[in-house]
Amino acid sequence: MLPVALRAIQLQLKAMDADVYELGVRIPKEQTGKKYDDMLLRSGKTKDGPTVGLTVGEVLDESRLNWLARENTKGNHIYIRPFGPSRLTLIDDLNSENLQKLTMTGYTPSCVIETSPGNFQAWLKHDKVLSAEEGTIAARILAEKFGGDPNSADWRHFGRLAGYTNPKEKYRQSNGRFPFSKLNFALSQGQGYPEAQNIYLQVQQKIQVEQNQVQQAAEAYQAFRANLSHNLQRKVYDYQHFAGLYGAEGERHKADICFATHCLQRNVSEQEIRFTIRALTQTSSFVNRSKRDQESYLDRTISKARKRAGITLNSPLQTHLPHSSLSR
Repeated sequence: MLPVALRAIQLQLKAMDADVYELGVRIPKEQTGKKYDDMLLRSGKTKDGPTVGLTVGEVLDESRLNWLARENTKGNHIYIRPFGPSRLTLIDDLNSENLQKLTMTGYTPSCVIETSPGNFQAWLKHDKVLSAEEGTIAARILAEKFGGDPNSADWRHFGRLAGYTNPKEKYRQSNGRFPFSKLNFALSQGQGYPEAQNIYLQVQQKIQVEQNQVQQAAEAYQAFRANLSHNLQRKVYDYQHFAGLYGAEGERHKADICFATHCLQRNVSEQEIRFTIRALTQTSSFVNRSKRDQESYLDRTISKARKRAGITLNSPLQTHLPHSSLSR
């Protein structure tokens, strides 16, 4: 490995300043012939077997870095993330304007990687370790606030490791080579950002709102069950009603959750709800996903709707309405 690439990795790790890490090698589906990309994960193990993270020294092990380099020359992508809950949040797919906005408004990243010309990933450091739930909400708040990729906003998303190329075909240069992921900016001690406490307060407010919604939904559902025969006669609005309420591309997921919640409260089966959303949603963020990602999205949507409807997995559902009543 070239000294300049090794130095970039060292500085990135110092700036991120996590206790332990996990490495990822993504193998594009074009190379394997499979329907989906493969991801090779590298972390450590204790003597008893449980998976643990890699220390800085283990990440920088020469044999491990050389293995990553070999995988990179095959056209595979090299990633890193903190292992387990951490103080770090990734904002993906930032342009230079939004990156500047970060640094000028109190959200200075501890580390920025230029993943391709004019495209950036920023790692922000909070003043405390965030749980998985807190980390995901914080990532969504920050992505929305600064124009990051909402599909990459979660508590354990991988970011690119500096010093290796980004071998996406669209970035192939005229000389046939690919651009390196560059360390654009790093704070030597991996300091937190000034507005971290403000984001944490917003996270707690969102959690409280969701908890209140779950409680209210549970009470409403119990009242609904108490008068089931009457409520089953209530109108079940079709999908287009909710799509009309949330017409913007970036808000269509709200329509899906509201539709699913509405139907669950009226005893429509989850199978019928999934069928309807899958058949009728037209957002590019759903249509352009792989089938596996679409099913994962539907799983998350139904799970959130269950909570809002106050339904547990053991709740009795006695009547299932046909999907034709939902999708017309």
